[in-house]
Amino acid sequence: MAADRTAVLRELASRILAALPFAEEALLTGSAARGECDELSDVEMLLAARTLPPVAAVGEALRDAGFETAEEGELADGQALWVRGEAGVECFEFLGWTLARVEERIEGILAGTMLDHGRIRFAEAVIHGVPLRTAGAAAAWQERLAAYPPGLAEKIVVAAVTEWSEPPRSVAAHLRPGGRVPLTQLLFEDAENVLRLVFALNEVWEPGWKRLPQIVAPLRIAPDGLPERVEAALSEPDPRRALRTMRELVRDTLALAPDLEPVAVARRQTAALLEQLA
Repeated sequence: MAADRTAVLRELASRILAALPFAEEALLTGSAARGECDELSDVEMLLAARTLPPVAAVGEALRDAGFETAEEGELADGQALWVRGEAGVECFEFLGWTLARVEERIEGILAGTMLDHGRIRFAEAVIHGVPLRTAGAAAAWQERLAAYPPGLAEKIVVAAVTEWSEPPRSVAAHLRPGGRVPLTQLLFEDAENVLRLVFALNEVWEPGWKRLPQIVAPLRIAPDGLPERVEAALSEPDPRRALRTMRELVRDTLALAPDLEPVAVARRQTAALLEQLA
């Protein structure tokens, strides 16, 4: 199934790309690049060029080629555009970036100045990307990102654990009646920070969080039952039990982290909260 779907989506990506001659570099990303497609997978691409055309012109070229566009957007500075659309029953989306913007993102990731999940996961997408059109830049990007930079893991660990330095009383306030929305947001942020910390400890570029059991399985350093415990906390109907389940996972993840001062603070606050929730 995965191989058949991958072939279908890669053929669709090539047809889309044929309508977009502006792209000097084109990387197929996502599940189609990794060969992990299922019936819900779509085409994802990163397109790059020295300069980008107006997104309206891109949309028009796609429609002329028989595709439907559902969303078109661009940055006012001309550094990026994005399009989502459909080709029959299949969906696609792509980012168009200037070559300068790609270089800036890679520089920021390698220098440890771009640590948030939304930006740093770009590295994993590029590493596993399949070049569909290239003048050589794609291979250079992948080579630069092939080695995890020294010192980056510690920066990500510190950024992640800082979220757990909040006093237990403030965290417990999420258990007020009618507070399920902020509690759910807190649980998700906890889960994401656990995952970010674990991937950093393994010095592996963090991906998106789809297919959690599969992406966690190869990691050497991880708390026991990580995917199952995340799922249990997020699906638990009892708010108090959900928070306790998630923060027990946080506690076990912090036990794997290096003995930095922010980690020590997070460990103390987590232990105090769990004592209140017992």
